[in-house]
Amino acid sequence: MSLSLKHWVLPLLLLTVLSPTPAETQIRSIDVLITVIKDRIVALPGGGSPVEEPLGVNETIVTTAAHGPAGFAQTNRRLLGFSSALHRWTEVHLGVEEQVEQHRVFPRVLLVQTNRQVYGFQESRGHWFSEALGPNEPVQQLQGRGHVVVAITPERALAFSAFTGGFFSVRFSANEHVQSIDQANDVTLVRTTSRQLAFRSQIGLWTEMR
Repeated sequence: MSLSLKHWVLPLLLLTVLSPTPAETQIRSIDVLITVIKDRIVALPGGGSPVEEPLGVNETIVTTAAHGPAGFAQTNRRLLGFSSALHRWTEVHLGVEEQVEQHRVFPRVLLVQTNRQVYGFQESRGHWFSEALGPNEPVQQLQGRGHVVVAITPERALAFSAFTGGFFSVRFSANEHVQSIDQANDVTLVRTTSRQLAFRSQIGLWTEMR
């Protein structure tokens, strides 16, 4: 009998340690779908009730998109980000004659570039951040993956993270040019003609390597 118990104790202990707890099995990403019904933008998350955002008078939809738990809607007046984590819409108003040029939607972050600013939305916090562009500062590249998105201009690299607050920029020297961008879910590496610049999602700063 003692031999039998010894035979089964170790496998049972391993099974207990390696098996996920009930709390762990319940933690998962909830996807959302965005639709338009008459004069309302509606977010349909995987759990809970639909969340509606009414349109104003003469306000029209330009585009909608969703990826995982993050939702996005652009109207002729506003940018709207939806957070499944907080179950709510958050808006930011566009300025007069401000035009959206491109956007990127990822599960935890949105990035929108206009002719005046770059906007970032954190899904987990349900909050928009913005960074003004110079009068002659076009965005040449807008790339992201996972929790980090970067915007490249002739003057600087702008990074936005799903976890840290605001935009983080690093300026280029007069004759410095971007050669390539490598990205993982939490790290972006920008190679230029003179150095390598790394940005990590939970650090909130650029690290220079020469």
